[in-house]
Amino acid sequence: MNHKCGICGVGGKENAEYLLYKMLLQLQHRGQLSAGITTYHPESTQRLLTHKELGLVNNAFHAEHKGKFNSIMQNHKSLTGIGHVRYATSGADDKNYAQPFERQHGRKNKWFSFCFNGNISNYSELKRGLERDNYHLVRETDTEIIMHMLSKSIKTSGSIVDAFSHASIKLDGAYNLAFMNAEGTIVAARDPLGFRPLSYMVSDGSLIFASESVALSSNGFDHFNDLAPGCVLVKENNSIRIERFASSSKKAHCFFEWVYFAHPASVMEDVLVYKARHALGKELAKLESEKIDKDCVVVPVPDSSRPAGEGFAEVLGIPCVEGLIRNRYLGRTFIESGDRAQKVKDKFTLVKQVIEGKKIFLVEDSIVRGTTLRNLIDFIKKHGNPKEIHVRVSCPPVKWPCFYGIDMSSRSELVAAKYENDKDIASSVCKELGANTLIYQTQEGLLKAIGLDKSDMCLACLNGCYPTSMGEQLKLFSGGGRAVEQKCK
Repeated sequence: MNHKCGICGVGGKENAEYLLYKMLLQLQHRGQLSAGITTYHPESTQRLLTHKELGLVNNAFHAEHKGKFNSIMQNHKSLTGIGHVRYATSGADDKNYAQPFERQHGRKNKWFSFCFNGNISNYSELKRGLERDNYHLVRETDTEIIMHMLSKSIKTSGSIVDAFSHASIKLDGAYNLAFMNAEGTIVAARDPLGFRPLSYMVSDGSLIFASESVALSSNGFDHFNDLAPGCVLVKENNSIRIERFASSSKKAHCFFEWVYFAHPASVMEDVLVYKARHALGKELAKLESEKIDKDCVVVPVPDSSRPAGEGFAEVLGIPCVEGLIRNRYLGRTFIESGDRAQKVKDKFTLVKQVIEGKKIFLVEDSIVRGTTLRNLIDFIKKHGNPKEIHVRVSCPPVKWPCFYGIDMSSRSELVAAKYENDKDIASSVCKELGANTLIYQTQEGLLKAIGLDKSDMCLACLNGCYPTSMGEQLKLFSGGGRAVEQKCK
């Protein structure tokens, strides 16, 4: 399971290009397909300058080659810029899909570059509308849709905030945006429901923002805040302000940010991700029914499950060991075998000495399709010689697709969705995986661990209750062609 993208921006700070690069490194977990920046150059004919390439951040900026890296930094030397890392939930693995997207124009306020994190649920509907208006779309991506909508809004709006407000009326879904025009105005915008996190800091007339606070704190900026949903953060004409561009009566923060996606050192909505994951493990341990003895060990599936594994082990008073070591040097571009079992061997190293003959509690953050975990359990059985394998999952069963930026768009992909009766899910999935037992987190435990109200969270992939109108429409046909109904409480 992968997440779509991370954004960052710097307004009015020396060596913005280098800070953007360093922030993108801290956001690398949010996207490994491409990376790029756009910087502002008021004294140059090319007022906006964009550099983007496929690959990891260091590959895109040629960090392994000092001369090439320094040349890129020198060419983009600026006080202001935006940056992006991408994972593709739509569009091809092609440089043309890399962000930021730049739209050149003869008028400086209409020449802009932008990038975004999220997914537009009503993409098909908006695309048809643009095509009816004689627009020619060259890419199969919602990013291009947003580009045209912003350009139309800028043309008819009196201010940059009005432009975002007009565009938001037609947008359904998750969208955090970084925007900059050829006048040097830079904007960060968070959608009205706040699906994805967005942190910012203002200091000494400078503006710095990023998808996650870790990109700020790791670069020495500790006094950050969350941008409120439906608000834009604007640096324009040497002033910085926050304005509301869209209203909403509710919030819909994606719980998966705390369970899996975000960096453990990030703070979102005043909740430290590491603390939430540790608490998820403690809540999970309260459900334990197996007899605990001297042969028991906890083995977290690296890396995102480690805090939950530690919390789980702490409550039960048993060792938490690294029975699996993840190969951190493969990246997403390594040549994968077509054999799924071989992929597991490539990804993980088994430490047989700490699990042989043991009763393993294998702690995983979530089960979506189940394929990787099934092969991992088989791998442990064949090469680790454990006594038993008991799977413990820090997330409740994922039974519904996501239309807001996670690459699971059909119920047919989801292993838990095959079982109508909730009571049968754990035992049935356990049998499919080949484990001895399986226990899922409860929704109550999930919410308690994160510490936010249920009304402020998007739990659609757990309960089928979508926070937007298009999400509800898409749900009806998410079952592989058959209509699906689900009553929401």
